[in-house]
Amino acid sequence: MGFTTAPFSWALFLWIFAFLVHAPENAAKDALQKMGLSHSEQDLDRVATGLIEELELRNSRPLDPDMLAIFVDGKYIELREGDKLRSACIYLVVGLGRDGKKRVLSCIGKPGRENLEDWKSVLRGLLERGLRRVMIFIQDDFSGLMPISQGLFPNADVQLCAVHMQRNAKTHLSKSDSSEFQQRWRAIKASWDVEVGNRQFEELCDRFARAYPSWIGELRKKREHYLAFLKYPEYMRKSFSTTNTVEAINGQLEIMRRNSGGYFHSEDTLKFKLGLAISSLEEGKWRSANHSIYAVLPQLNAIFQSRFEETR
Repeated sequence: MGFTTAPFSWALFLWIFAFLVHAPENAAKDALQKMGLSHSEQDLDRVATGLIEELELRNSRPLDPDMLAIFVDGKYIELREGDKLRSACIYLVVGLGRDGKKRVLSCIGKPGRENLEDWKSVLRGLLERGLRRVMIFIQDDFSGLMPISQGLFPNADVQLCAVHMQRNAKTHLSKSDSSEFQQRWRAIKASWDVEVGNRQFEELCDRFARAYPSWIGELRKKREHYLAFLKYPEYMRKSFSTTNTVEAINGQLEIMRRNSGGYFHSEDTLKFKLGLAISSLEEGKWRSANHSIYAVLPQLNAIFQSRFEETR
């Protein structure tokens, strides 16, 4: 992880992480000391300091110029500052490398709500650190973000998160219409061919256009960005259609937030827990390419090579 934790094994680190996810603030330190796993507060503080430093370093390290996929999402949180709470947004970027491994490329907290200027800064930072070629860029439909993604990564497919779209359908459509919409969308996701998927998407839009003209009109305009995942191998379509890869981190943060009273008690506490969540993934389930990715990795790299050779 880039720092020394000599008295601690990797198993112990995972135990700390698991405990912190499910325990209140400071409970892990107390439990470790009672178990005799550390003889000093200094050892525990060194682990926390190392995780914070590692989190800050990952936002400035040079990046591999090529990524098969980039997943981005923002996470709203609240931080305690003195006797007040202030809002902040964590801007998360996860990359899928040509080796099939996932890694967090950027994890930056900014004051206030999610906004476009901060996304510009985060994404331009990726370019400044060396990222150049991305095959598919997966994001939600945050207002104004798609033109920025397309401008910075002009040869990438931009996929809008299908899960966010399905949630919006429940908001805009009646209960019965939403149920039918979800059924039709599941059929589209299972399409064996891009053209078949496009045709079914148009049929879906036709079905609801009269009752919901405004929302369906917006959906229709973005058809290619909701269906970009259909261009890729079947085993990768589920992964490439949503921002759920980022949710692996956001989900752990949400549990930590609830168990610490609904907010993070300081900026360092937030960084420490972010560092725990990220390191547990990168040294755990993300340490190697999973089976589904590994099985289609040659095919994904062939698509990547073909696309970027043609654009030289």
